[in-house]
Amino acid sequence: MQERTGRHNRISGTLGDAFALEPSSSSATVSTTMARNQRLYDAIRQHGQRPDDLAYEVGADPKTVERWIASGRLPRPATRQKIAKVLAVPESILWPDAPGVAYGAPELVAIYTTRRELSPATISSLLDAAQEHVDILAYSALWLWDSVPDFAERVAQKVASGVTVRLCLGDPDSDAVALRGREEGSTDGMANRCRIAANYASVTQRVDPNAIRQSGATLYNSLLRFDEEVLVNAHFWGNPAADSPVLHFRRRGDRGIAATALRSFERVWEAAQPVPVG
Repeated sequence: MQERTGRHNRISGTLGDAFALEPSSSSATVSTTMARNQRLYDAIRQHGQRPDDLAYEVGADPKTVERWIASGRLPRPATRQKIAKVLAVPESILWPDAPGVAYGAPELVAIYTTRRELSPATISSLLDAAQEHVDILAYSALWLWDSVPDFAERVAQKVASGVTVRLCLGDPDSDAVALRGREEGSTDGMANRCRIAANYASVTQRVDPNAIRQSGATLYNSLLRFDEEVLVNAHFWGNPAADSPVLHFRRRGDRGIAATALRSFERVWEAAQPVPVG
């Protein structure tokens, strides 16, 4: 098909990076109702297009594309295949509830090649939306305090508003933290980062003395939980967490990957030691 005049060039990135971008200047008006297909909208943006560009590509009316996004209406199977091909995103990501999607795929929201690709604005959006739970399991997760604006204060505000917040950080004196540091090529670097993280988290601890614990468990993944949104940062041997992939899941019940990750968090939290208020 001949290229449409004025079409945007494709931009790099991963599905989900556009979550925090400003709305497109497209003539298509897109609502923000709960039924909105945010995945489709994000994929369109990441492909460097607007909704009416996609309509042109797949031979649909622009108003129809608006409805696919704004109301979550499901396109016909053949059209879904065309859209997935144009956007280079699997159907199971764009329409996880569509008939024929394999079990397990519906809870996958996004995959980031490295944690560096996960925008701080996305974390801000998830944190702001959390109404019941905010859980963090990591050796230090200093990047949260360093890159997400006012992260310490905003987490403390969540506690004050009634949200259950649990920050489970690495015990700087544990063998697991020392080993992780050696694997990443440093002697005391990881332990020092754990101490700094505990200091940053003290802002939250002043609001809830029980919100912070330290663990000597071996962590194969770091975990961030904002209500039903679960981000899992893999720990590859010898590779800094920032250079390892992140998978974003949305829990859909007591089965699945997200539910398993949260059960793992609970086990680590139960065995972790409270941090003295100081």
